Amino acid sequence: MKIDIEKLKGIGKLVSYPKNFLLVKEGRFSNKLWILQTGLARYFYYKEEKEFTGWIDLEGDIVGSMFCTLGLGLPRETIQLIEDSDLYEVVIDDIQKDSAFYMEFKTQILEYYFIELENRIKFFQTLSGKERYEYILDHKPELLQRVPLHIISTYLGMTPESLSRIRRLRS
Repeated sequence: MKIDIEKLKGIGKLVSYPKNFLLVKEGRFSNKLWILQTGLARYFYYKEEKEFTGWIDLEGDIVGSMFCTLGLGLPRETIQLIEDSDLYEVVIDDIQKDSAFYMEFKTQILEYYFIELENRIKFFQTLSGKERYEYILDHKPELLQRVPLHIISTYLGMTPESLSRIRRLRS
């Protein structure tokens, strides 16, 4: 089962937002989702006044609070653009007008996020910090070129100092 991105784009409209623009704020209802045409978005939250990046979306990805999109509650994180970005902005109510498509979309998005969550759990439980960094080098090297290192460090679950040490040892 694959999400029909082209249909979602057709429901939405192309918009542009600048770097650092907040698409979604933690705890505030959002009635939209986006498909990244160009740019990057990160999902972050705070715990004990420390900022943590839980996820980074790339071009072609669906961006948005799945809690709001699926009617499960308020966003648990803030979503910020890391670069100037072009996105297809889709209002959830417009997706719901086609109830069969919306039900299929909900099933597909839940399947997708379940698999991504399982992979992310294994990523943190089975790989050392060095191995997580090497995984990014091998599978998503564009993140290391486009995302500030302090964001990469929290995404990898380590301090900026630990990431610097790992990078130094590799050179």
